Amino acid sequence: MNEEEKKLENGKEILQQIKNLKSDYQSELVDKVEEEMELQDRINQLIQTILGDNSISVYETLDKDSLERWKKNKFSRWIKRAITKNFRNTLYFMLLATITGFLVSEAVQFYAIEGMVDTKTWVKAILTEVSFIFLSGYRSSGTAQKMWVNILRGGIFGLMMFVISSQAIDTGTRTISENEGISKQVVLIEEQIKLKEKDIEYYKSIKWPRNVTRSTIEKNELVDKLFKLKEEQTKGKNKDVSEIERYKMYGRAIFRILLLFISVLITRRLFTF
Repeated sequence: MNEEEKKLENGKEILQQIKNLKSDYQSELVDKVEEEMELQDRINQLIQTILGDNSISVYETLDKDSLERWKKNKFSRWIKRAITKNFRNTLYFMLLATITGFLVSEAVQFYAIEGMVDTKTWVKAILTEVSFIFLSGYRSSGTAQKMWVNILRGGIFGLMMFVISSQAIDTGTRTISENEGISKQVVLIEEQIKLKEKDIEYYKSIKWPRNVTRSTIEKNELVDKLFKLKEEQTKGKNKDVSEIERYKMYGRAIFRILLLFISVLITRRLFTF
């Protein structure tokens, strides 16, 4: 008898034992203790046949103390199985949870009214992200439903792109505008200083000392203001830094959008709604 025939014969024997076990215990039990012992014998024989090992015994496993331990450790065994048997999915879920938490924190700033973050703000941010995850994993049926689901997906995806990138773009834009504003002020003040110097020379030529004094004071005030603006430029608020900030702004926005795409891929792998 070859290996395939042995497997087939073993399978038939297992099925026959299951049928016998089922038919024998459909009737009302007469002697409970005797019937329970008989049931254990049948189960022990069935397991030996399934595993092909006559040395295996279920009597110790079905012992009362063993069953109590099994009952108490049921939840911990479920956790262990969930982690070990679905290790890859567990990592995917942890990554999705991390990305979702980050995107929610970014969305909170968008929904905040005048910078005030309250419970409603968090609810809006979380609801948007949960809706996005649901639509990412939703499996539609029928042409009309697929069309509407795709429209909803496109809408929520566009909203999420705007929500999570607006904060980065807004911060970068304000920084760039501030730097450009300082540069324009420097040019303007330098021109005003030159005009004041011409006024001083003119008042000196016509011997108007009072006007010379006033123009000199105004020139010194402009010089002090120019000096402060130059200091700010030296600290980083200049044209070169603005260009770098512009690239950083786009980079931060693209990074958030890429996270959005990654969350779509993970959701479609893990969940089906």
